[in-house]
Amino acid sequence: MEVSALKPAGLPGLPGRSPLLRLAPDERLVALIRRGHHGAFEALVGRYQARLLAFCRHMLGSKEDAEDVLQEVFAAAFNAMLADERPLNVRPWLYRIARNRSLNHLRRARPIGVDSMDVHYSEGGLTTADKVHRREDFRLLLTDVQALPETQRTALLLREIDALSYEQIAEA
Repeated sequence: MEVSALKPAGLPGLPGRSPLLRLAPDERLVALIRRGHHGAFEALVGRYQARLLAFCRHMLGSKEDAEDVLQEVFAAAFNAMLADERPLNVRPWLYRIARNRSLNHLRRARPIGVDSMDVHYSEGGLTTADKVHRREDFRLLLTDVQALPETQRTALLLREIDALSYEQIAEA
């Protein structure tokens, strides 16, 4: 099987999908999406999926919940792009959708008995006591972050986890 840098091995090319879409600016991708180019939406998802998943995971404390919310985020973004022709600053706009969907998810009832704070460390060379201390420090930090007002918590996560500029955080 021939492998190309432009076409991943084992994946058939999709009609109308250009490998150069990955390099297109967000504004161009939005314009293509609004004209019905689904490959452009795939490129946009590929560009932001990992960062938004990490953001949602930090907001929600659960990878599974974050994955569910992220699907809602991209579905809402796709529908909003098709419904409205206004120009978008895509990155902060997607983070705002992710923040709002995550908050909505947190407001819903949570099942009892789920410990999303259960973090396992795999650092070598640490004693059991060191691992326990780190784990407790991490829990205290997460508790403190969760105790922040929602706007401050979101700003902190956007700045420290996702490395957004202050201007982008203000737009989000």
